[in-house]
Amino acid sequence: MKINGTRLKEARYFRKMTITELAEQIGVTKQMVSRYERNTGEPSLETFQKIVGALKFPTNFFVEDDIYNIESKGTFYRSRLTATQTEKKPSEFYQKAACYIRDYFENNIEFPKLSEIHQSFNNPAEAANYIRKKWGLGNKPIPNMMRLLEEHGMVVYIAENDSTKVNAHSGWIGVNHHMYFIVALDSNSNTFFNQQFSLAHELGHYVLHAGLNPQIVDKEEYRKMEQEAEEFASNFLLPAKEFSESVSTYATDLDHYIALKFKWYTSMNAMVVRARNLRLIDADNYLRLQKRISYHKWRKSEPADNKKRLMKPEAFKEAFDLLVNNNLLDPSLLSENIDMEYHVSLPNEVLSHIIGVDLSKFKGKVVKLRQK
Repeated sequence: MKINGTRLKEARYFRKMTITELAEQIGVTKQMVSRYERNTGEPSLETFQKIVGALKFPTNFFVEDDIYNIESKGTFYRSRLTATQTEKKPSEFYQKAACYIRDYFENNIEFPKLSEIHQSFNNPAEAANYIRKKWGLGNKPIPNMMRLLEEHGMVVYIAENDSTKVNAHSGWIGVNHHMYFIVALDSNSNTFFNQQFSLAHELGHYVLHAGLNPQIVDKEEYRKMEQEAEEFASNFLLPAKEFSESVSTYATDLDHYIALKFKWYTSMNAMVVRARNLRLIDADNYLRLQKRISYHKWRKSEPADNKKRLMKPEAFKEAFDLLVNNNLLDPSLLSENIDMEYHVSLPNEVLSHIIGVDLSKFKGKVVKLRQK
């Protein structure tokens, strides 16, 4: 039977499965799977059913053609220089799924408008100061970066990528002439303080790198963009004057930075780096502090990390609950509804992860194969 080879490849990538692994599961040669993906071969009905079972995607997903072109302006990956394509591919599917969900919800829900930036900046510090002023933040600490981004129209979700390299990613993506800036944290970003910096980093890309496609720049240019996003995040979370005053005469005391985590909602290590960049500590003391951090094994887990709960996106879940509570949506039919509008049938587990509700909410009748 005829299937959409591009969709087959997309589902295989999402499941992080090689052609050989899929071939073994469905009982054909890897050359045959390659032909399916290139649309030069067609599986039997029995083989197709095995494909659906192996990849755990709705049947419609494999047999329909896109009716809308997804417009992507590239994705910024934290750690892109070391992450593999296998680790990135699930992120791309999550992005597209989030785009479809947001666009579908906007048929009935009014989300905050995306803040537009029509200005160029000389450096990340200038950009950070501009956004703080534009958004009325003053120079106060920012207690919840996730809520802040959602309040300014960005799409934020937690992705279950199970990646050891990609902590977060973001980018412009659109469907049906509607463009969205989508920010995703991987579930491996396992502390509130890591989440804060990752989200500020992605905001830096939004502010500094609009119109630049990260997939078509060379490594050096991308490395520069990543460094600019890091500098933006540091300046945005830790305004120079106020942060310097809070560090005061305790700039070489790690215990003081641990206490400041609950004032600035930023990790100890990020504050130590900021203190060095502001010349609050010299190179020798900075090296001494870094050695102490390494000695105590505080690179991945710092003292008091468990005192703050992880942030969770709210906009998608609130929209979902509002639609369900007003009888405008049957959760078990959401995948089918999106399929009817966009000809893309999404797995319920993906809906669950992106919207942030339990998978059991989507249990219902199985999406049936659309008759052509």
